[in-house]
Amino acid sequence: MTHKLRRVEVSSAIEKRILTSLIVSTQFNYEITHLVNYDYFTSKFIGTVARWCIDFFDTYEKAPFENIQDIFTQRRMELKDEDADLIERLLKDISKKYELDSGINVDYSIQQALDYFRTRQLQITHTNVGILLEKNDIDSAEQQINEYTKVARLTSGWVDPLDDQHIDDVFAHQHRMFNFSGELGKFLGGLDRGWLLAVAAGYKRGKTWSLQEIAITAIQQKLKVAFFSLEMGVVESNDRFYKRLLGAGDPAGGPSTYPCFDCVYNQDGSCNKKERTNKIKLLSGAGKPEFLTSMKYRPCTHCRFDRQLAKDYQVAWWFESLDRPAYNATNVRNLLTAFKKTTSNMYKFKAYPKFSANTDDIKRDLDLINRSEGFTPDVIIVDQANGLKPENGISSDGIAPHDAAWKALAQLAGERSALVISPTQVTRAALDKRSLKQSDVAQWVGLLGHVDCAYSLNQTTDEKNEGVMRYNKMIHRHDDFDDAETCVVLQKMGFGQVYLDAHIIR
Repeated sequence: MTHKLRRVEVSSAIEKRILTSLIVSTQFNYEITHLVNYDYFTSKFIGTVARWCIDFFDTYEKAPFENIQDIFTQRRMELKDEDADLIERLLKDISKKYELDSGINVDYSIQQALDYFRTRQLQITHTNVGILLEKNDIDSAEQQINEYTKVARLTSGWVDPLDDQHIDDVFAHQHRMFNFSGELGKFLGGLDRGWLLAVAAGYKRGKTWSLQEIAITAIQQKLKVAFFSLEMGVVESNDRFYKRLLGAGDPAGGPSTYPCFDCVYNQDGSCNKKERTNKIKLLSGAGKPEFLTSMKYRPCTHCRFDRQLAKDYQVAWWFESLDRPAYNATNVRNLLTAFKKTTSNMYKFKAYPKFSANTDDIKRDLDLINRSEGFTPDVIIVDQANGLKPENGISSDGIAPHDAAWKALAQLAGERSALVISPTQVTRAALDKRSLKQSDVAQWVGLLGHVDCAYSLNQTTDEKNEGVMRYNKMIHRHDDFDDAETCVVLQKMGFGQVYLDAHIIR
């Protein structure tokens, strides 16, 4: 009896997710509706509402999200009162969490639906074949098997690239799922579902900060993020999260020094343009002075983004003073009240003790939160792969566990149709290098064969003190890249500001 109840519970959760996708996603309808058999739904009232959605899609060729409440009001009489109450609550929940064609990991939802349909068709076929064999109706039993084979073929995943539909699919997906804004976005390019990204850096170079910046940027782009940490506890992670959102780190608040871009020709006084912000120069024989808010010198970037004047700009950086709010519980609560209105149920964080979990544990926890909260991430961050315990059946000796871990993360990206990101350390010899290369990856350089792209974080001691980080591309499977090209990123780490501004140096 326990197994039966468990199966019903899981089926109900999956069917609710299928119904949610039918309501919200037009693409999901295009991919799934022709395969739906209403007998697949063990919950009759979910099957009924699914039929409403498909009828609407067949008529208007879009998901019924904006109209589903009206459809429910008009056709509520088709449901039992208790079923109508359940559907009404589900529709209210959907309206809070989603928008039309937004908030759903469509590719993963499609795969889940296909797997469930195949399972249900097997269950139905098994039951029907048993009944027919008891009646000695062999021909009808064989017909049942033939019908299942037909469904399995339709959902097998084989693709004919000569089909016109696939041309439309290619050109409908020209924009990748995630991208940073500004110059850093131009430099790194977009990141997409099914990709594995590695972030390489030395110790204490801001890898976790960089991952958190991806997480928050993804949330702001209406993408769901699951962050698994084997490096940092909940309190420490939340502290960084709040600082990043508030842009503050000083409990007293007030003026604070921030890095900003400047021009070498402004600093050395060699620029004679009338638009220059100074009559004075910054540099002297003793180098750069200490920054003081009382200084009359001002940074200048007049030529920075002017194509005609680009030759007259050489990147440099200096400082400016900005007034920031106090970092305290009251200001954080006020900020989160507004933030949660647009990002509810978009971010989940889970901490494991180091070497206590592998990708099987991650998959299990993703399945649990999917069933309990309907949370399916678009971005999965694992901080970090080097802290995972060996995959099942893999020895803890040599390079095997590191190779298996990165293979498993690549598999996770494909199975979940998500962008998966994890940092990696570099060799001891590389710690003092100005810029990292592929050969500097620690433990197992072969991981670069498993990832879709990798970038490195580079920083000298002076650059750290000045709030400067240099990003370099190490490898990219899908785009051309130049590993000598650099993107300079300004930061104020104590206030959680990992990406204040950026400039590409070619």
